[in-house]
Amino acid sequence: MPYSKTTKLGFIGLGSMGSPMAKNIIKSGLQTNIYDIEPSRCAALSSDNVLICSSPIDVANRADIIFTCLPSLDAARSVVLDPANGILKGSQIKSIVSLGTTGSAYAKDVASQLHANNIAFLDSPISGGPAGAKDATLAIMCSGDKATYEFLCVHVFPHMSAKQYYVGDEPGMAQVMKLVNNINLFIHLAGTLESLTLGEKAGLDPAQMIDVINASSGLSRSSQVFIPNNVLSGAFNFGASNGILKKDLELWAEEVKMYESSDQVGKATQLAFGEAIREHGIEADLTTIYKTLRRIASLK
Repeated sequence: MPYSKTTKLGFIGLGSMGSPMAKNIIKSGLQTNIYDIEPSRCAALSSDNVLICSSPIDVANRADIIFTCLPSLDAARSVVLDPANGILKGSQIKSIVSLGTTGSAYAKDVASQLHANNIAFLDSPISGGPAGAKDATLAIMCSGDKATYEFLCVHVFPHMSAKQYYVGDEPGMAQVMKLVNNINLFIHLAGTLESLTLGEKAGLDPAQMIDVINASSGLSRSSQVFIPNNVLSGAFNFGASNGILKKDLELWAEEVKMYESSDQVGKATQLAFGEAIREHGIEADLTTIYKTLRRIASLK
């Protein structure tokens, strides 16, 4: 794809993750066309090189490369493929960069339909949470169109990400990488929190246990960052809901089934989070699993 300093960007899907990412993309200096179903989310992003659009197809009629970051598979599919207002029908669009966690089946299907219409696809799920989006420290895993990736690595990704990884030329490979990362996070988080309930029942202090774990062989990002900052603080504010967690776990299970991989530890983690979802609801922060684990351990 021929890109240059006059290439125009698009961004669809704001909210808690999207808004800071949109701000960082705008820092590229390239004209950026943005759309959200709630126009108020876009108002604060207005500047000389930003145009607020009225629909996904309006963005696709103005932008060469469009980033999407959407909350569900249904929303992602509709924004791209809707016969009336979808990106697919745009006159300017050359490439779509999907930042969400969608699973490889979606990535492969959408990439195929886009390819049939001479539109490239870069599968680019992000990791790092709302804090990473705000601080531009996200990790971005990419597969698919290499020309789009190389252009963004020079002009856009440095404004929104600390590290970028190109994992393969087939759309969907990056989705598998993202789900490998996510199940690893969920296993560490649930396992470490469950281990604290044993120590607490034996009279140990949770905060001191975390200090010891972080100075020993049991440390992880969950023990170093998420548990002290978002759980033991009482805030329960990782920034991702049980709904997002449930979606990602279900997508992970689909990949395991597709590739016939082992799922014993991951399935146990999925069951533990399922209990927390039933107890605290789909809208609760995913860290509320600690409350469920403490209840099961008969801790007050």
